[in-house]
Amino acid sequence: MNSEELIRTLIKGSIQRAIQECLAAVVVLIAFGAILARIPAGSVNYYGCLTILVGAGFIAGVLWSHALSYRLLQSHAPNDEGFWREIFNSQARLLRLVPFWYCAPICAGGVLLCAPASRADLLPFLIMLAVFAIAFVGITILNRKAADKIDEMAAAWASSINCSRCGSSAARD
Repeated sequence: MNSEELIRTLIKGSIQRAIQECLAAVVVLIAFGAILARIPAGSVNYYGCLTILVGAGFIAGVLWSHALSYRLLQSHAPNDEGFWREIFNSQARLLRLVPFWYCAPICAGGVLLCAPASRADLLPFLIMLAVFAIAFVGITILNRKAADKIDEMAAAWASSINCSRCGSSAARD
């Protein structure tokens, strides 16, 4: 792939992530909005549900604020090293930090939402806690792999930029 194709792939992935997560956020907002209406106000479960709702909005905001657009290719040439290196790095960093900005608010809300009200609720709570932990680890691993893939794309992009320089300097000699 040449440098422009790699950049287009990065942009496409960024837009797809933002759209998928926003659709998921809409589903979460609808589902947990309905759940919130049935939970007594002021309870731990109520605040857990609120945390999930706010977290879903926060996640959508973070993703759209980091989403790339094809207009970037119009304003920055594919060989603008400093700009595109930072774009690749910021996308990979965003994915590596998923445990903090994505998993933490949702898992914290989920733990509060499922908090046991009595001893009888303790076992189901522990099971849900294990499910949250497995999901947290799974989401983290998937996003780390995606960040590694972006790093590989950045290396390929840098290599294509260097190769185009070598070709242009060889043609001058």
